[in-house]
Amino acid sequence: MAWILAFHVFGVILWLGSLLVLSSLLGLVADEVGVSKERFLVAARRLFDFSANGGAMAAIGFGIWLIFLDPGVLRQGWLHIKLLLVVIVIIVHARIYRRIGALEAEPSAANRREFAIIHGVLSALLLGILLLVFLRPFS
Repeated sequence: MAWILAFHVFGVILWLGSLLVLSSLLGLVADEVGVSKERFLVAARRLFDFSANGGAMAAIGFGIWLIFLDPGVLRQGWLHIKLLLVVIVIIVHARIYRRIGALEAEPSAANRREFAIIHGVLSALLLGILLLVFLRPFS
């Protein structure tokens, strides 16, 4: 079970770390012009496709595996709130995916403020998830 937890945590770090880097990177697109703007978007697409998606699959897959190994954890209130926060992370993940596609079609639509807000929301979600996991309130 310990190795499954290690892979779950690795997936979470890869997933959320990639989304945080992406939100910072995409916030810079508005200040770029020409070829450099295109390169930012190519880098963002690659980071999203491999690291963010791979981390999400690992975090979610190994998380589900952990629940199957200890289904009693589903009776704990902290996990319900954690899973709600994970659903919100998935929604933000989808939002970033759509924004990358929109920016590839229309790079001038980049908005630094939007990505700063996304970065802040992701940071708050990560902090909330960590507090729930380590403190386990509502047990």
